[in-house]
Amino acid sequence: MVVDVDYVGKQQLKNLLKQFGNGVQLRPTYLVSSGKGVHLYYFLQEPVQLYRNREEVLAELKEALIRRLWNDTSSIRPDSPDIIGIYQGFRCVGSQSKLGVDFPVKAYKLSENRYTLEDIKASIPSCKVDLAPLYEKPRRKSTVTLEEAKELYPEWYEKRIVQGEPKQKSKKQGGTWVCNEALYAWWKRKITEEVKAGGRYFSIMALCSYGLKCGISEQKIRRDAYAFLDHLESLTEDEDNHFSRADVKDALRALKGDRKRLSTIASREWIENNTKVTIPANKRNYRKQEAHLYLARRKKEDMKVIGEVVKEGRPTAERTVREWQESHPAGKKADCIRETGLAKHTVYKWWKDINNENI
Repeated sequence: MVVDVDYVGKQQLKNLLKQFGNGVQLRPTYLVSSGKGVHLYYFLQEPVQLYRNREEVLAELKEALIRRLWNDTSSIRPDSPDIIGIYQGFRCVGSQSKLGVDFPVKAYKLSENRYTLEDIKASIPSCKVDLAPLYEKPRRKSTVTLEEAKELYPEWYEKRIVQGEPKQKSKKQGGTWVCNEALYAWWKRKITEEVKAGGRYFSIMALCSYGLKCGISEQKIRRDAYAFLDHLESLTEDEDNHFSRADVKDALRALKGDRKRLSTIASREWIENNTKVTIPANKRNYRKQEAHLYLARRKKEDMKVIGEVVKEGRPTAERTVREWQESHPAGKKADCIRETGLAKHTVYKWWKDINNENI
């Protein structure tokens, strides 16, 4: 497990080494000087197999370790920790650092220590990450025959086998959907207005993710990404940390991977953590869409009872479409038709682009 701590000066490095020595911080196996910061390598006693059901837990544990190590004693900028994922790559030892060819990346062995994930968790005060899912065996394919499934799961058998409906995948299973293009346009404005140094690289990766979710062509995504180059470079605060065309090109490599995987793993939380851009969650309080709409309608009825003025006059179908859009700012017409049960022409009649600030 590797943690990156940036903006480390001489005093911050002394603080880190002292804390490793007195046990305040967990001593890494290796410390790597990356130029303007350090990479802390914690070797494990046993390798961890990266089944997909383990990714979220490992990412939570790594985030907790990053926040523990990146603080006002270890970094000149303690309020801007880079919460990077478990698949983040790091500069190779011996390669050139950001400071130039005369300053190669060097590694220093600090200990012979090898840790368990429990050791890492124990080094973080009040860490509440549940490691139990790491010991759950991955699910195996069912051995139930079709004849047995017909008896055990009649509804599934009718839909999937008799009617031939395709399998619907959830986000966690790697499924994806096509969102309204307004979502893509909204993120482009976020890059212009809110992205700062430290989140520039990931803002382009997020652009790739939103582009794929909205069905934007790869050519347009690439064109848009390079169009942001001058703006993102203008945000440079450190002369040793410019944003170049090579950075854009590297971020765009995300398009060459598993597209469906990228569009789902780049969750709202992931994008928010890595780009430092605040993205409010949909305000449905974790309710199902049907329950959310029911409560919204009940609220209007209660307002009438106590004598408050409630605007009426809109057809029921129009109100249903409006409320569905408010609950699904990135949703598309096909989803609205399926979930509300309204006719296609009815949804198309009342469909409107949501104000971008509400997305």
